[in-house]
Amino acid sequence: MSPDPEHPGRGLLVAIVGPSGAGKDTLIRLAMERLRGEPGFVLARRVVTRPPDESSEDHDSLDEAAFERAEAAGAFCLTWRAHGLAYGLPREVAEAVAGGEVVLANLSRRSLAEAGQRFARLAIVEITAPRAVLVSRIAARGRETPAEIEARLARQVELEMPAGALGLLRIDNRGPPARGADALIRHILTLAGTSRSARVPQGQA
Repeated sequence: MSPDPEHPGRGLLVAIVGPSGAGKDTLIRLAMERLRGEPGFVLARRVVTRPPDESSEDHDSLDEAAFERAEAAGAFCLTWRAHGLAYGLPREVAEAVAGGEVVLANLSRRSLAEAGQRFARLAIVEITAPRAVLVSRIAARGRETPAEIEARLARQVELEMPAGALGLLRIDNRGPPARGADALIRHILTLAGTSRSARVPQGQA
């Protein structure tokens, strides 16, 4: 299910993208913690064909066969494949956007074209970091060999903005995560068209 493009409301999907190791999950978590209690902001909980662990996002898990059955049954509003895994956004995400919510979602750059077709209002935030930082962070997870890490980074694709996307913010996340989270929060509030304070400390952005 996706919003009716002729009646989009003011809901918005904020797609957070970037290479492995850039710190997307950390910035999303910090932003949502600071926005807690602010009405109208929702975090999309992804479904992934990988068991959850402490080094990755908090997500729901299905095996490949169950994921394909759920996909065929229309359980997702957006799906994609990357790094040998399947990812899906539950159809409730589209319902929340159609109902006027601002939804943050960790997406793949490969999924942006389809997201642009399915969501009437889409904004993109790209989290980046130098290659050496990416390698160090991925290695710290302990899930991949050095060769596998190089292969993962080599598979990254360039970001292509879908037609009609509201804008792009790039955040260099090599420094303190709080700084990147401040930039993300301010951008989200601007996109939401609100003057409400996100309780961002002065001087940290």
